[in-house]
Amino acid sequence: MKTTFTRYLLFLGFAVALSLPARSQILVRQVTATAGGSGAVNGVSFEYTVGEAVISTLSGGEMLTQGFHQPEVIPHPGQGVNPLINAIIFPNPAVANVNIRFDLLDNANVQMLFINAAGQVVYQEARKYAPGKITMTLPVNRFAAGIYTVLIKANGHVFMDKLIVQ
Repeated sequence: MKTTFTRYLLFLGFAVALSLPARSQILVRQVTATAGGSGAVNGVSFEYTVGEAVISTLSGGEMLTQGFHQPEVIPHPGQGVNPLINAIIFPNPAVANVNIRFDLLDNANVQMLFINAAGQVVYQEARKYAPGKITMTLPVNRFAAGIYTVLIKANGHVFMDKLIVQ
């Protein structure tokens, strides 16, 4: 009788534990930099920061960790792979400026086009970028209010999204 009661309590304890919501931690990496720089060696670009990495804790606080912080390593894509990933346009709708952020996996000639609702190209820009995280800030206050299509072309691949200018 005693072992049956003990088993019942263990079963009840496991059932309660499994029914509780799980709390997971999402690490948001930031750096409070004390030094850093960038450079290129034999055609390879690199960036570094020396400082304190900031980690958010489960309790909502932040914790500093000591050390040397390197950016994520971007793997070289295979032949024909889209080099442009994680593209985002913000704020959307935009009033004065818009940020266009994307990651490049390889050297690329990037062409950006803003096309109005009538199909006319109202802005065009082309640049060559090395692999890494790219953020472009463009003024849109000179555009008429409306909906625009933003095209970003990189090595034959296209990212397209809508932008509302107020």
